[in-house]
Amino acid sequence: MVLLMLLAFVWGLAEATFFFIIPDMIITLIALHGFRHGLDASLLALAGALVGGSVMYIWGASTYNNAYRFVRRVPAIQAKMIDNVQTSLQEKGLIAMVLGPIRGIPYKIYAIMAPRTGIRFITFFLASIPARFIRFFLTMLLAWFLAEVVFASIPMYVKYIIWAIAWVIVYVIYFSIHPFSGERKMK
Repeated sequence: MVLLMLLAFVWGLAEATFFFIIPDMIITLIALHGFRHGLDASLLALAGALVGGSVMYIWGASTYNNAYRFVRRVPAIQAKMIDNVQTSLQEKGLIAMVLGPIRGIPYKIYAIMAPRTGIRFITFFLASIPARFIRFFLTMLLAWFLAEVVFASIPMYVKYIIWAIAWVIVYVIYFSIHPFSGERKMK
């Protein structure tokens, strides 16, 4: 379990910077083993996301063009998505970032765009806590509830199969909405 917990932290950091699969995947896997494990994984993924988001904020503030090009190379991130984040941050402020996960907008985009829209680092950092943790906690809670209440009597390997099928469905839907094509250099 210790390795899975470490993976939750690393996954949170990776997804906040360059990875395109959300840490909810590992959080929900860990939550199958109990509420406390799931909560700990959520908090560790949050810590990783805060580190990664801070790195991306600083990068966006110092050399935005490089940060932008980097984020554009992440699969399923299009220029229009980045433009929409800038507009939503200008119009709605950080509430846009808190609501972003509902729309499937990667946190890393908010991190590089926040300095461009005049949002100070400490404000961004504090708003990142609910922006990241709410979804982590809710997906963990759902996985735990399903494992402990709805599917309490089935073997763990069946729970793993259900977990895997659920995540395949989530990403088939996500990539049908947000095409899997980051900007790539042609060689």
